[in-house]
Amino acid sequence: MGPDGVLTLKSGLPRFILAALALHALAFAQAPHKLLVISIDGLDARFLNEPALKVKAPNIRALMRTGASATVIGVVPSDTWPSHASLVTGVSPWQNGITVDNLPSKPGDQFFSVTALKTTPLWTLATKAGLKVATVYWPSTLGAAVAFDFPEYWESRQGNAVPYDAIAARSIPPGIADKVAKMFPAVEKQLWDDTSSADAAMYLLSTEQPDVLFVHMADIDAEQRETTALSIYSREILENDDDLIGQILKRVLAGTVVALLSDHGFETSLRVVRPRVLLRQAGVKGKVEVEDGLMGTSDPAVAEALRKLMSQGRKSGIAREVKMAEVKARAPALGRWIAAFDTYQDYVARDDDRGAAVGLGPHAGMHGFWPTRPNYRAILILNGAGVKPVKLGEIDMLQVAPTLADIIGVKLPAARSQSVWHQITH
Repeated sequence: MGPDGVLTLKSGLPRFILAALALHALAFAQAPHKLLVISIDGLDARFLNEPALKVKAPNIRALMRTGASATVIGVVPSDTWPSHASLVTGVSPWQNGITVDNLPSKPGDQFFSVTALKTTPLWTLATKAGLKVATVYWPSTLGAAVAFDFPEYWESRQGNAVPYDAIAARSIPPGIADKVAKMFPAVEKQLWDDTSSADAAMYLLSTEQPDVLFVHMADIDAEQRETTALSIYSREILENDDDLIGQILKRVLAGTVVALLSDHGFETSLRVVRPRVLLRQAGVKGKVEVEDGLMGTSDPAVAEALRKLMSQGRKSGIAREVKMAEVKARAPALGRWIAAFDTYQDYVARDDDRGAAVGLGPHAGMHGFWPTRPNYRAILILNGAGVKPVKLGEIDMLQVAPTLADIIGVKLPAARSQSVWHQITH
């Protein structure tokens, strides 16, 4: 008890003052903040967590060191467009409608339009809440109800090269791409790349100051598909992206929370596993399927044969059996199986009837594997207003959208996963 009759704690501050401070901190944590979301497509967590890769990314590492970070288990399928839809809806691809990278009825076309989403995305909820929202090269935003949009879109492309004009012509409001070019005269006007996304983001932050800004940077994904997972060339692109992110951060207003995230991990197809050939060589008849990176069957005899083959280790390429409860939870359509099996890292399962049972792969960078396989993780970094330094360990991707929703003060009615916002705020 203090001399004036007020109860004090060891800190020397009266209890009522400490309580008031605690309430203030809680109110600050719960109050809506401005939000900048930057997605680096294909940023496998190992880029940042494996010292042997020697990635120089001082801006990203500073965000990690002074903020909250986690590795992220992805969704099924663990591909770019389905993952980005889940990151803003909080539900799985089988619920949000973006189930593959390409439209099934139009090979080579993408789910460009926001109408492809069956679940309301964060940008729509934020707009309805009266917030000024902008999106830059984020998948499935064509026609989105936002103040500013540079949609990811193309009618044709060569390899990974996306024409700049196709995006500029569909950006809203009309003519905004010209304003970006005026602010950044050196902007690439032939192809859209990460610099284009960064320039658009910096223009918006400098002139329009949106409450919520989503930015997608895709060059690392494209490079790994051409030069293998975690290649030295993709590391160089990450270092360039880190510099671009540093420039973006200089334009962020006080009171903003920055969320840096990615959509899936990456592996190299060093070896190919052909389960049909494996079974034929073992003299086992029955059906086996390959979907979402897994080998699965509804035939008990085939399931037992695959378990025996798994005991051969890398000779069979079968690394583990995945529990069917997990399979049904993440991909309900695969509930027809009674057993599912995953391959070793850098081994890719294929539906081929011919070829070596386990043979050389194309040595290409790939994603779309089963998301819980070891060393196949995305990332989440949160930094800024009210965020304390904390390592969250491993979280599920479906927790990301509810967390972002908490930051800007909106609710995702369809999301069922728990936000981590309360775990990382002062």
